[in-house]
Amino acid sequence: MPSLKDALHSYKQRITTALSSSPAADGSAPAPRTGQTGWLETSTHDSVLSEFTHFLEKGSPKGVPPIFNKKELKTLKKIFTAYANSDNSWNQKPLESYLITQVPQNGDFKALLTASLPSLWALTTYFSHWPFNTAASTPITSLTFPAFTRAIAFLSGRHYLMFTAWGHQESSFNRTTDQPVLEYIFRALATSRQAEQKSSSSTQRGDAQTSLQRDILDVLSVAQPLRDRNAKALNRTELTLAADRLSPPAPPELSDLSIPATSVLVPLLDLSIALLQKTSEFDGTPFPSTLKAKLETARTEVQGEDEVSFDTYTKLLDSEEWAENQNSVYTLYDAIAVLFNTFPNPESLKTGKTVNWVSGEEEPLYLGSLRSLGSTWT
Repeated sequence: MPSLKDALHSYKQRITTALSSSPAADGSAPAPRTGQTGWLETSTHDSVLSEFTHFLEKGSPKGVPPIFNKKELKTLKKIFTAYANSDNSWNQKPLESYLITQVPQNGDFKALLTASLPSLWALTTYFSHWPFNTAASTPITSLTFPAFTRAIAFLSGRHYLMFTAWGHQESSFNRTTDQPVLEYIFRALATSRQAEQKSSSSTQRGDAQTSLQRDILDVLSVAQPLRDRNAKALNRTELTLAADRLSPPAPPELSDLSIPATSVLVPLLDLSIALLQKTSEFDGTPFPSTLKAKLETARTEVQGEDEVSFDTYTKLLDSEEWAENQNSVYTLYDAIAVLFNTFPNPESLKTGKTVNWVSGEEEPLYLGSLRSLGSTWT
């Protein structure tokens, strides 16, 4: 049975639709709203995600560069087409088939990849529809190429580049660290907790809804259609009404979720540890080995547990050293980025070479080359 909040949200959506389609006073159909006003009133989840994809591929008329250069986009399209199903979509099988060609060709590595496929697929589908999925919901079973592109943009280590078109910065929220992404990874992998939980307070539910609306505002800020460099962008206040209208019901509170340890988190940690071991063959810095040791400790801690709560997850994977290290903290996200960087840079795990996304020049594979934190990343 739907909650009162969900019912009210559904009722608001029906009223909005009815008002927008009501006849004018003289009985005629209302004239469609055009321009930015029309976009604010008529945009949908699908249309916003489509415009977000266009931003990732083309950048902004105001000079913000795309997330992928032309060569990388061509590579992504070639890979997607080569492994696509007959309906030109991807499910877990194409993902597995491609990634197996990218990891070292030995039985152990392939077994680790196969064991972690459900986790990798959950991450891919989550970031393909972020921020309109609330996770712990109906799983996505197939991906189109635009959805695939959005997922790779996140998972190849470029999340901060996706939000550089405005100067928004909240004192309590910082996209130049991995902290929000670690929360998204948790949500992508989590299910409702097995143990009986007390109902979340109205404050907790409000916090979850506020976080969701913030993410939607972030996407609207870069997805809004601008015809040319001189077009005036809508500010966050002007975008708020559309963000409210597009917000799905609030996601579950983090305390109500957990990651299954044995079937989900442990296989992902095993694969990540192996990826970091391989990366250390090319990366002469101490960071792959340091992060590998950290993930090995985390794996030991969760081994044998039925589920991992958000508190335990953050304790193990967020070292709380962001300020002290000027945000230069490596996390599970870096290990994931090593793997998903093989989509715009095939064979990088075999050759130890990758291509700088800005200059297009070949460079050694090292953790720092996969990051997009600009001056905050050393």
